Amino acid sequence: MDDRKSIIDRITGATEDTVARVQQEMSQRTVVNATKERATAMRQRAQQAAMSQLQVATRDDVARLQASLDRVEAALNDLAKRLPESKPRPRARAPKPATPSD
Repeated sequence: MDDRKSIIDRITGATEDTVARVQQEMSQRTVVNATKERATAMRQRAQQAAMSQLQVATRDDVARLQASLDRVEAALNDLAKRLPESKPRPRARAPKPATPSD
């Protein structure tokens, strides 16, 4: 059983070493680096294009909206202060219909 485990360990170790070596060699090649850079740039452009299609409000948009709401609220408060404070009139009640007498 130990022989089998050690063979698996050696194969796994050799595989990991080979993968690491190939990655190291590939990272040193200019063609690979240029391709990675182009892929990254394309991803960023795609993300920007997708975000521009979403019509998401920016912080400035939210700030302008909040300022508008504040102005509307202030105008309503000002109007409320100018209105005379009067109590609502009681509603006139309709007369009850006469019940027929037998």
